[in-house]
Amino acid sequence: MTNKFISQLRTFFGDSMPALSVAERRKSSLGALLGIGMCGLLLRIMPVDSHWLIAPMGASAVLLFAVPHSPLAQPWSLVGSFLLAAVAGLASAYAIPSVPLAAAVAVAASIWLMTRFNCVHPPGGAVALFVVLDGPYTAARVGPTLLLVALNAAAMLAAAVLINNLVLGRRYPFSIAPSKVNGHKTADLSPMKRLGLNHADLDSALRTLDTFVDVREDELVQIYNLAVDHAFGRHIGLTCGDIMSRDVVTVDFDTDLEQAWNLLRAHKIKALPVVDKTKRLIGILTVADYLRQLDDTSVAGMAIRLQGLLRRTPGHSADKAEVVGQLMTSNVRSARLDTPISELMQQLSDRNLHHIPVLDEGRRLLGIVSQSDLMVALYKRIALSTV
Repeated sequence: MTNKFISQLRTFFGDSMPALSVAERRKSSLGALLGIGMCGLLLRIMPVDSHWLIAPMGASAVLLFAVPHSPLAQPWSLVGSFLLAAVAGLASAYAIPSVPLAAAVAVAASIWLMTRFNCVHPPGGAVALFVVLDGPYTAARVGPTLLLVALNAAAMLAAAVLINNLVLGRRYPFSIAPSKVNGHKTADLSPMKRLGLNHADLDSALRTLDTFVDVREDELVQIYNLAVDHAFGRHIGLTCGDIMSRDVVTVDFDTDLEQAWNLLRAHKIKALPVVDKTKRLIGILTVADYLRQLDDTSVAGMAIRLQGLLRRTPGHSADKAEVVGQLMTSNVRSARLDTPISELMQQLSDRNLHHIPVLDEGRRLLGIVSQSDLMVALYKRIALSTV
């Protein structure tokens, strides 16, 4: 009975909410300390009289420095809510003699205005209440009150932008970078993104639940996709070490281009890891590296240019690449033995890769994972799960 009561109590109070990490808690507290301090200083040096920090700024600091990624903490939410709530508070205080009734109407009106103009910011309700309780008002007090609220909002926004970006190392205002053009330079999204959530899916779910979610749409999609990747890795349970090819054909920095080309053809592969004498990876040579050297795109022209590229230039100097090290790609994406294949699929999809070398802690080559290895592993695992 006691355990059930405690469980119900935790559910009621929302004890299951994810907690901020220790580092984020420190950043949030430091941001609020510096933010409120900066706002107080800015308002103090304003060349106008009777301007001070208003109480709702403390609530705004919680949002802007503890959850700066929230839609409720973005610039328009802050500024729009403060100004609309101030107008609602002034109108209610001026038109309704009863302070309790005016306060209730002001908060209700501010909520309607914030939702109407898409600038929901909870401290806006506190602004409306503050304005009503600071009454009664005359025509002469309306302008200074609006100016007071506007200056507080401007000071808090300036503090949030400067402190989050320059001191705490966060991006504010928060936005997720737009999806890059895929590796084929076409309008399609990468395969991983084509099969994820889209706006229509989210809109349908929210309409069904008839609710508001305090997460940006693009952020919610990212959270969903990361959760799916994690669940996939947990259920499939395969890593690069399970599926990689171990007998890898490699070349050295000084390997002739013709010899490397013949290896690609003989083994019917599209990439050759380039290693040093200790088997440490220093680059990768692909068919695409050869093709980039061929500026003549006609069939006959490509054949002639390829023959010229592969043929070793006599003497000690040449005006073209002669060995693998001159043609290879040095910046190579790699994986570890324990890298989950869900993470590998993300790299292959988003970066348009066909092969990923698998390295140990000393960057020595252990194997290589190709798209074929990945497809066969998934096929086998799915086939076995249905037996």
